[in-house]
Amino acid sequence: MRTAWPVPLLKGFREAVSGVLAAGALCSLAACGGEPVSPTPLPPPPEATVTLAAPESSTLQESDNPRVRLTAELDPHAYDAVTVGLNFGGSAARGSDYAVSGDTIEVPPGGSSGSVVIDVYRDFVQEGDETIEVSLGSLTGNAKAGETSSVTLQLLDGEAAMFEKGSANGGDEPEAGPELILLAYGIADDPEYALVVIVLPQLPSGLAEPQLLVGQWSTDSGFANDVHTIATYEIMPADDPFEQLFGNIREFRLPVSELAPGEHYFIRAYLGSEPPSTGPGMESENQFYDGFATNAEGRVVVRCETRERGPSAGGGDPLFVYQWHLGNTGQTAFADRGGLAGADLSMTDAIALGRHGAGVKLAVVDTGLEICHPDLAANAGAGGSFNFGFARAPGAASHDPFNFSLLGDHGTSVAGIAAAAANNGRGGRGVAPEVSLVGFNPTSGILDEEQDPDLALPTAFLQSLGAGEGGDGAPDSASVDIFNMSFGSVAQSENPAEEFVRLLQMGTTRLRGGRGALYVKAAGNGFDECEPAHPLQRELGCVNGNTDPDQNLPWLINVGGFNADDVKSSFSAAGANLWVVGPAGEDGLDAPAMITTDQAGAEAGYSQYPQNRLTSAHSLNRDGDYVSAFGGTSSAAPAVAGATAVVLGVNPDLTWRDVKHILAATARKIDPGIAEVRAAFNGAPYVAQHGWRSNAAGYEFHNWYGFGAVDVDAAVSMAAVHVAGSLGDLAESEWFELADDAVLPLVIPDADGAGASAVIEVSDLPEAARIEAVVLEITIEHTNAFDLGVSLRSPGGMENVVNPPLNAVLNEFPGMQNWRLLSNAFYGENPGGNWTVHVADIAAGDVGSLTGLRLKIFYAEHFMN
Repeated sequence: MRTAWPVPLLKGFREAVSGVLAAGALCSLAACGGEPVSPTPLPPPPEATVTLAAPESSTLQESDNPRVRLTAELDPHAYDAVTVGLNFGGSAARGSDYAVSGDTIEVPPGGSSGSVVIDVYRDFVQEGDETIEVSLGSLTGNAKAGETSSVTLQLLDGEAAMFEKGSANGGDEPEAGPELILLAYGIADDPEYALVVIVLPQLPSGLAEPQLLVGQWSTDSGFANDVHTIATYEIMPADDPFEQLFGNIREFRLPVSELAPGEHYFIRAYLGSEPPSTGPGMESENQFYDGFATNAEGRVVVRCETRERGPSAGGGDPLFVYQWHLGNTGQTAFADRGGLAGADLSMTDAIALGRHGAGVKLAVVDTGLEICHPDLAANAGAGGSFNFGFARAPGAASHDPFNFSLLGDHGTSVAGIAAAAANNGRGGRGVAPEVSLVGFNPTSGILDEEQDPDLALPTAFLQSLGAGEGGDGAPDSASVDIFNMSFGSVAQSENPAEEFVRLLQMGTTRLRGGRGALYVKAAGNGFDECEPAHPLQRELGCVNGNTDPDQNLPWLINVGGFNADDVKSSFSAAGANLWVVGPAGEDGLDAPAMITTDQAGAEAGYSQYPQNRLTSAHSLNRDGDYVSAFGGTSSAAPAVAGATAVVLGVNPDLTWRDVKHILAATARKIDPGIAEVRAAFNGAPYVAQHGWRSNAAGYEFHNWYGFGAVDVDAAVSMAAVHVAGSLGDLAESEWFELADDAVLPLVIPDADGAGASAVIEVSDLPEAARIEAVVLEITIEHTNAFDLGVSLRSPGGMENVVNPPLNAVLNEFPGMQNWRLLSNAFYGENPGGNWTVHVADIAAGDVGSLTGLRLKIFYAEHFMN
C-alpha cells in the first residue's frame, strides 16, 4: 500500500508547529519563567522510492514505428524536485535503432511520476531481434532506487527490404513486346464509311517473326458469332526507329453498306493472337474494342435520342436509399458489404430543406453528356451544351455532346453524381438536383482543330473552361458558375501551360460577374497504380497529386476521394495540393462504389460491365439507365462540385475564394488515427508523410484528405451567414529567393534520412497577410528523382511533404527542373519569417545536389474566422 505526504499539508503542518514552538520559546524567555524549552526537531520527510514502469507491452514490433513511454514512479510523492538518471544498453543501437527524448526524468515537487519517450525506428534492415535495456542511474533529491530499477524492451525485427528501381512500376524493366497504340477513332470523313480506326502496331527490333494485325466487326459483343473481317495486315519488325514509329500505321474503315438500320455493332482491332476475351469491361492486351448503334438510315447514332420512361410505382427516387454518399446507413449499394453509417456528404438537412442548387450553372467538361437522359434532361434540356466534334459527324448537332460509344460515357455518369434530377420516380438523385447542367466534350474536336502553334493546349479545352463566349462554332462557357474537371494527366517535373494559368486567372476574376467561377478537379487515381518498389510505397502511394502539372495552381479545388468506410479510397492520389475529399467509393463488388446515371438503354453503358451488379436484369434498372460500379476521384469531384452548387444556391454572392474557405473551414476530419509514415535511413529518422497536423492558424491538414471530407450541411450553415467578399483581394507575391550567402549546389546525402536543408526568408509582406497557398519551385540535379522526398516547414512550425519519395512518375528521371509544387497545408498562417526546405534521398545508388529554390506566397490581408 502506498503512503503519500501531500506537500501542501506537510508544509502547513511544519509551519504550524514552527509557529507554536516560536511562541513557546518567546514566552519562556520573556515572561513565563522557568527553564527555556528547546524546540523539538521535525522528522525529515520520507524518502521517495523510484521504480521504472514498463509500457503496457514490453515486446515491440519495429515495423509499427512504435513510440513508447517509459515512466519513473515515486512513492511517496517527491517533497523536493527529483532528477532520475537513466542508463541505456542492450543490443539495439541508440541513435540508429531508436532515439530517446532525454537521459533524465525531472519530477517537480509534489510530483509522483515523470517519463521519457523511446522512439523505435523502422529501418527495413535485417538485423534480427534486439533489446533495449534501461536502468536507473544517479538520483538527485530526496529519493532512492526501488526494487524495479530496470526494464528490458524486446524489439522484433521488421521487414527487410531493398529498393527495386529501374521501371516506373518498380523492378527491372520488362522485356519489350508487341504493342498496339490507338491513334484515332471516330466517324469517317468519307460518307461511304461509318467509322475509321487508326492504329500503330509496334514490334520490338529483336522480334524475328511478323505479327498479324486484324480488324473486325460483329453484332455480338463477345465476337463469338457473326464476325466479319475488315482487313488483315502482316506487320514486319523494323530496326529503323523512324520505321518503327511511322512505317506501320494502319487504318480500318467500316463500310456503311455492311450495316443495317437500328442495330448495335462492335468493332475491334488486335495485334498477334486473337484475344482470349472480348466484351464490355474486359481488358485484353494489344486490343482496341468499342461499340456503336445505327439509326433508321443505317448510319452511326450521333445524337441523343429521347427514351420514354415511366415513373416507378412508388415515385420518389428508387435508388436514393442505395446512394451511400448522400446518406450512409451502412447499406451495401449492391456490393458484398456495406460501410460505416454517417460516412457521407453530411447533407441530411440540405436534402430535407430543398437546398438543391437552383439558379447555379454547372458544366461537365468530359467525354460527352446525354442531354436527353431520362434523369438528366430536366436539368440539361435547356441548352448551353456544346459538341466540339459535330462538324465531322454527319447528323450531329453542335448543342448535343453525344458520345456514340456503347461502352459507357464517362461524362454522363459524372453528371449524374452532381446533377441527376430528384423526385421524378426514376433512379437516384444528384447532390444538386436543380442546377442548370451543360456538357462540353473538348477531346472530340481536337482532330478537327487547326492548332495555334503558340498554344500548348488545344483551343477546345480553353473554350470549355470559361474562354468560350458563344456564337458560331463555339460554346458559351463564360456563363458557367462551376466547372467539373474529372480528368488529368501525369508528367515528370512539369508545370502547367501558361495559357491554362491565364485561363484560370481570368475565370476566377471575371466570370460570375467578377465573383469568379469555381474549378473543381479530380486529384487522380494513381495511389495504387504500381507494383511497389518498396514497402513504403504501399503507404505513400505510387503517383502523387502534384505530378499532374495542372494541379499545382491555387485557383483549383483539388479533390481526393473517401469510401463508405470513411477512409481514403484505395486508389485516390494523395498530395499537398488537395483541398478536400468527396465520396468516391471502391470497386462496387467487395465494397460500395458510386451509383449514378449510365448511358440510357440496356444495350449501352457501364451497366454491361461484369463489375456492375446493378444490371438491366435488376428490377430497379430494367432499362439499363444506371450503374452501381462507377468510381474514382472522377466521382469525388462532381460530388464536391454539386456541394459547391448547393452552397452557391444558398448565397449566390459568394466569391470563389469564399466557397473554398467555407469548404475548408467546415470540412469533416476523417480517419483521425492515421499514423505518420516514417522510417530511418542510415540511422536518421525521416518522416515521409505526416499524420493529421494543425497549422499555426488552427486548420488541420493531411495529404490524404486535405482539410477533410466535405460537410454540406455545415457548409450551408456557414454560407448563410458568411459576408461575401470579406476575404479581401487575392495577392501573389514575388518569388522569394535563397539568402545571398546560401551555398549552392547543396549535396544531398545518399540513402540518409538526415537529408539536406535550406532556408528562404519571407519578408516585407503586410502584417495582416494570411496564406491561401504556397508554391515551391525546386531544381535538383540527381540521377534518379524517384529517391527524393521534399518537405517544407513554415515559420509557424507547420511541416508538409510536397513531394514524397518513391513517386513512381519520377522513376529514372534525372532530378527536378524548376518544378513547382503546391501546398495548401499552410492556409491561414502568417507567411513572414524563415521557411525551411528539406530534401532527403532515401535509396542508395543515385546521387545529386540541390541547385535552386524559390518560394511564392498567395495571400490576402484579413484575419480568417
